[in-house]
Amino acid sequence: MKHPHGTFCWMDIYLPNPDRGKAFYSDLFGWDWTDTPMGDSGMIYTVFNLEGKAVGALGPAMPGMLPEGVPPHWFSYLAVDDLDATAERARSLGATFMMGPADVGNGRVALMQDSAGASVFLWQALEFGGAEIIRSPGSLVWNELYTRDLESTKSFYSGLFDWEWSTAPIPEGGDYHLASIGEFLVCGVLEMDENWGEIPPHWMVYIQVEDIDSVAAKVTSLGGDVCVPVTDIMVGRFAVVNDDQKGTFTIFEPR
Repeated sequence: MKHPHGTFCWMDIYLPNPDRGKAFYSDLFGWDWTDTPMGDSGMIYTVFNLEGKAVGALGPAMPGMLPEGVPPHWFSYLAVDDLDATAERARSLGATFMMGPADVGNGRVALMQDSAGASVFLWQALEFGGAEIIRSPGSLVWNELYTRDLESTKSFYSGLFDWEWSTAPIPEGGDYHLASIGEFLVCGVLEMDENWGEIPPHWMVYIQVEDIDSVAAKVTSLGGDVCVPVTDIMVGRFAVVNDDQKGTFTIFEPR
């Protein structure tokens, strides 16, 4: 499955104990997995599958992948048609690159910090296009960016992917910013304020569930944490949770 340029195509997480991670996510979402060697490093990249279709992955924690003091979290991947050209364009718009562009066997990858400092992967498909299921239970359903420089962020991604912007009011006050390509909604963006404390800009993945209350309870029973309790919003219900190694993600039950 090849995803269109400028849309989200994959998610993965890098944990100190990958075997524990496999057990946690298998129990939580009913995923099974396939282990693949990471070149000659001796490390393993684990692809999670749902009903035989790839939904995401897990790897071992690696030095330099996260800024010091930042806990594990699920990474977002943006599909690109030409990684080298996109990376060159991103640099001209103010991005920096923590890794790549590099070949990884079934595609080309780079880890980028956007102009406001949020990390996101870029993925050019060769043999592997990314998630084979999206926006259905047990799979990636949404991506959300938290930034401290809204205007710079919007300008950066419009310049990189031709994202178009709209806003929706938040009942508590302020606006939610929506990026789209044509009729396809790509992601959402929120501007961070002083209430976020020292949390750095970052992308968040949302994983769809059918019964959010039971999934949130299961997170706790498996040794994880519910950081933001189940909350009702206009389009559904969400909760921010950690796995049992403090890896962060959001679960979401749509209306």
